[in-house]
Amino acid sequence: MPKIISLEKKKRLYKVVFDDERTIYVTEDTIVRFFLSKGAVFENAEIEKISEFADFSRGKNLGLYYISFKQRTKKEVIRYLIDHEIPNVQIAKIIDALEASRFIDDPAYAESFVRGKVLGKTSGPYQIQQKLVDKGIDKTLALEKLELLYDFDTQVAVATHLAEKLVMSKYSRLPLKALKMKIATNLTSKGFSYDISKIAIDNLELESDEDNESELLQKELDKIMRKYSRKYDGYDLKQRVSNALARKGFDFDVINRELREIDF
Repeated sequence: MPKIISLEKKKRLYKVVFDDERTIYVTEDTIVRFFLSKGAVFENAEIEKISEFADFSRGKNLGLYYISFKQRTKKEVIRYLIDHEIPNVQIAKIIDALEASRFIDDPAYAESFVRGKVLGKTSGPYQIQQKLVDKGIDKTLALEKLELLYDFDTQVAVATHLAEKLVMSKYSRLPLKALKMKIATNLTSKGFSYDISKIAIDNLELESDEDNESELLQKELDKIMRKYSRKYDGYDLKQRVSNALARKGFDFDVINRELREIDF
């Protein structure tokens, strides 16, 4: 029967060498469990069990180490163990053990994640849901936690908060129509529905600043006129300038009023 001729510590693992030139790497738990020591003799079947348990023990320790930094989903831990070449059969056992001891708890993870995002006021429900699914959380579970923790009124409050921040940074640089479009696009990109975005914008009670819009339009008008007057003139030039200003978010009535002062 194979005999251990060397047992040497290598960082976190122990290198075990048998006299039949077989070498395995084991954890301290494995040494204790199987009473491994130099000179000990084992049958081949026992060595297989030692090797299997060593993979399980090493993988479990890796999983606990990975989880120690922050809460992880089941999918994240599985990916981590695969990256560290833990055999699939042991990964299944490791995950079962970590779930049984609540070190892996996807429902608790989902709830904590949603709470954090709601308190942080950075994301809408659809974006949160997608992030949870990407992390391996079941879609049904993600929706359950969102319905529980992110109700309609809270969504409106968060969306309004984000809209207010955007107004503070963009208000003087965009006409009212363009500003509302900018806010709506920003909120939907963050995972809010169109209806929630509209309510948030209405909550701001935004009003047009005629002097500011006139100044903004004049700046854009000068740039657009320089661009198009090289190729067009007359009615064609007027239409192209008008359409370009409309795409920038200026109201057609304001555009027409300004263009009446220009000889095309």
